Amino acid sequence: MIDHIKNLEKKTNKERTDYVKQILNKMNVSFSVQPFRQRILKGENIIVDQFCGDSRRQLLLTAHTNKYFSSPGANDNASGVAVLLEVIKHLSQLHLKKDAGLTIVFLDHEDGLAYLDGSNYFVNHTDVSRISFVLNLDGVGMGNSVTLSPKIASSTSNDYIGYLLQYLDKNNVKHFSFDLPPLLIEDHMPFIQKTVIAISLNLMPESDLAYLKDFTNKPWSKKLIEALFYRGSNRKNHPMTIMRHRHNELDTSDYIQEESLQLALRMAKEMINFHARKVVA
Repeated sequence: MIDHIKNLEKKTNKERTDYVKQILNKMNVSFSVQPFRQRILKGENIIVDQFCGDSRRQLLLTAHTNKYFSSPGANDNASGVAVLLEVIKHLSQLHLKKDAGLTIVFLDHEDGLAYLDGSNYFVNHTDVSRISFVLNLDGVGMGNSVTLSPKIASSTSNDYIGYLLQYLDKNNVKHFSFDLPPLLIEDHMPFIQKTVIAISLNLMPESDLAYLKDFTNKPWSKKLIEALFYRGSNRKNHPMTIMRHRHNELDTSDYIQEESLQLALRMAKEMINFHARKVVA
């Protein structure tokens, strides 16, 4: 997976989507493309649905291919792309039924001049009524603690979320769910607006997790002030390691950890296995 990240970093957004298509072709995996234009930007979602069929229960795994302006874009989000490519390689080696209900989507233009352009276009031009759960991977190359957004209510009865939390507890993986603070966006959000159950999963060091928990307890006014303070050139002074590398030249493969990618891969596989059992049932 590190090799994928090295091949993706510092590339243009188009070169990144072209790379994904190139790897899929090498794996003999069929896919479709969903070109779009939102406002001033042209983009292209890549949809791998050969493992889906006509199942009435669908699990979507998503990650955005684009990077933020001049950032090399290693953790954000070549890491998520690399994990999904490894997931597809794994699925290709299995004898899956045609109606396994698994779809992998590489979404374009999450941020920068865009505002969730790829995911907005996807949900507005796709029948989302059969989607049981969406797991979005965004920034999964640094750290061993899991964050999930939006905040998971204690009363949630969704089987997918419940299983994921059970898996994390069973394997002693520290985790925390929260609502994204102001000015932060991720590709699960348009799905939620369409009433689809969706979670965005990130990884970060434990020290970052402790800071994040304290941050979420602050009033919204202080959250906004702090979020604005650590934007731009001052981002490198952010108390969180993961944020110091976000959207700037520090987001390189030099800081990516293989064990983080493997953790994300295991979680994705667990959700696939859980989904497979539900489809059979």
